[in-house]
Amino acid sequence: MKFLKTKLALLLATSCLMVPSVISAATETAMEAPTYTYMNGYVYTLVHDIYVPGRYLIDEDTVAVYIPGGVGIIAVDKDTVLPEGSVYLN
Repeated sequence: MKFLKTKLALLLATSCLMVPSVISAATETAMEAPTYTYMNGYVYTLVHDIYVPGRYLIDEDTVAVYIPGGVGIIAVDKDTVLPEGSVYLN
């Protein structure tokens, strides 16, 4: 029983030493979180001043595009090849 208590105390002591180092290792991200809003029961993401239906993770390379043929407005990477007739939204 004494051996078990010793192991438990050692485990507790080492985990207490590790917690501050793990917390200090976490860094702040430079990207700010996307802005989400709810309109008419749907989630919209703000992509460069345009609300796009859906939930997207955006960065500086994300653009809003309109794809005709039933797809509608979506957010894509600016290097994505789009189907003919698609329009970038400003």
